[in-house]
Amino acid sequence: MKTLVFSAKVVLDGVPAGFSGRFKMLHLETGELYMYRVHITKQKYTGTHVPGMGSPDEDIAWWQRMFHALVTFIEQYNLEYGYLPSDRNIYQDSRFYTGEKMFGKKIPFLVEEGKQRSLADKEVILQDFAGQAPAIEA
Repeated sequence: MKTLVFSAKVVLDGVPAGFSGRFKMLHLETGELYMYRVHITKQKYTGTHVPGMGSPDEDIAWWQRMFHALVTFIEQYNLEYGYLPSDRNIYQDSRFYTGEKMFGKKIPFLVEEGKQRSLADKEVILQDFAGQAPAIEA
């Protein structure tokens, strides 16, 4: 079992041409701190960082959508590979990611307007990979 606790505060990431955020997460069993970066393109984003558009409330809604996408992605990735995805990537909307093996199953990262997760809903508990002991991350 993996217990993950996210910070309720999202930090705006400096990636141009769109909107992004950094989500801090602590893996309680290992004590490892992750800093996941998530990005949506300017074609999809309609918040305050586009001149003449949006409001701070809309930016929070986008972060909640990104948070939902990140948690869903981490759950699917862990289920498929048995370990957490690396925080070295910038996870971009509508892209697919695989594990450490080049030809593994592709896991979608999708930010959807109709799906949000409150930033206050910080704890996520994951079952270990297929009921087995977790795989060792390379």
